[in-house]
Amino acid sequence: MFNLGNLGDMMKMMKTMQENMEKAKEELRNEDIIVEVGGGMVKIVVNGLGEAKDVFIDKTLLTEENQEILQDLLVAAINEANSRSKEVMSQKLSKAAGIIGNMPGLDKLL
Repeated sequence: MFNLGNLGDMMKMMKTMQENMEKAKEELRNEDIIVEVGGGMVKIVVNGLGEAKDVFIDKTLLTEENQEILQDLLVAAINEANSRSKEVMSQKLSKAAGIIGNMPGLDKLL
């Protein structure tokens, strides 16, 4: 026999989880993750969703002689920002979904 009471409870739980996920997504959108490399010569700001918000480059790097250094620093900063945003996203989404620990692939739900 099918119990409609359990189905109703499950639907409420799913709705709550969906609302929590939307709230977490908005929090991630508003969170700043700041990454500095090269002793602060390059700084990248991304949000918790990994979207770039700002880039700061020390003017001393803006010469032809420093082109390779600047490129390397930008790659390092971008990779670090990407990694940190994934960590933050995973933590917030796990919490929103009511999951203890990080569940692989949870960030794909966005």
